[in-house]
Amino acid sequence: MVAALAAASLPVVVVNPRQVRYFAKATWRLASTDSLDAAVLAHIAEAFRPSPRPFRDAVDQNLNSLSARRQQVAAMLVAKRIRLSSTAMAGRPTIEAHIACLKQEHLDRRAL
Repeated sequence: MVAALAAASLPVVVVNPRQVRYFAKATWRLASTDSLDAAVLAHIAEAFRPSPRPFRDAVDQNLNSLSARRQQVAAMLVAKRIRLSSTAMAGRPTIEAHIACLKQEHLDRRAL
């Protein structure tokens, strides 16, 4: 949605849903319907006047996506190594194979 609005050259502000909910609670708007949610968002915009930030281009988005995936693979490698240390011999080959695949993907991500 944000990408479509930015592509149409419309100003876009992304807000944290938790903060919106806290704001709604603070203003005693505990019910949640589409019209009430829209009113809360309008009230936040009026009260805080958030400034639209430029939308990241495709290169930045791809880089962020690759970086996030690399972090996920690194975390999975750590988890698999820990699991390997407490696994019986019968289950070790599959975990070792998975670790080898994750290592390769991790190396491939480092090359990017």
